[in-house]
Amino acid sequence: MNVPGKLTALAARLVGRTWAHENTEELAAALDKQIEQLRDANMPEHLAGAASLASAPAYQPGLIDLRGDIYDAAVYLDALTTSATALGDADLVEALREAGETAHELVARLAAAAHATIPAPAVPVSDAA
Repeated sequence: MNVPGKLTALAARLVGRTWAHENTEELAAALDKQIEQLRDANMPEHLAGAASLASAPAYQPGLIDLRGDIYDAAVYLDALTTSATALGDADLVEALREAGETAHELVARLAAAAHATIPAPAVPVSDAA
């Protein structure tokens, strides 16, 4: 984003609006920068936290919290899909629908991961055959 673009974005934020990128190059750069900033800011903390987990049940709180965050994102994507449908933007609707389906699938997979933290009941050897 160039200097006039940065100033426009700042002015928009000051009046409660957000900046929309004008071309795919700007958008791609912003998306890349976002990922880089998140990785740099959060990766050390996430690695340290994960390294401290000493047993499968220790994963549960984080998985439950993460599942809730992803479910919230899935619900938000559903709302965005509804809004985009009302606007009649078929390409945006399809992209949002796919993102929402992926988010809902991730919610289910995180639930499965949380369930995997419960030790399987021991099967007596006499019942194993």
